[in-house]
Amino acid sequence: MGRPLNKDQQAQAEGRKSRQAALDYLAGALTDPANPTTVDQLNEFKMTSWYFPILREAIDKVERSFADTEDLRRAIMLAAAYEIIERLIR
Repeated sequence: MGRPLNKDQQAQAEGRKSRQAALDYLAGALTDPANPTTVDQLNEFKMTSWYFPILREAIDKVERSFADTEDLRRAIMLAAAYEIIERLIR
């Protein structure tokens, strides 16, 4: 039996659990057979990121900058994804 977690450790654990739940939800939505996205659309999304390298470069920069802090990297990437989705649905 391990030592009890302090408040910071509890907050980090809760954050990890919450982020994982959000990622699981998004992954489920994207892989659900009812997802209306077609293969052609997926290819279009990939090609768009190819033609606009600033997008890939920003993602790669986050990946490189936070490669050794997985929780922080995931939190930043998820925050960016949510910001993008929010702007799309406004």
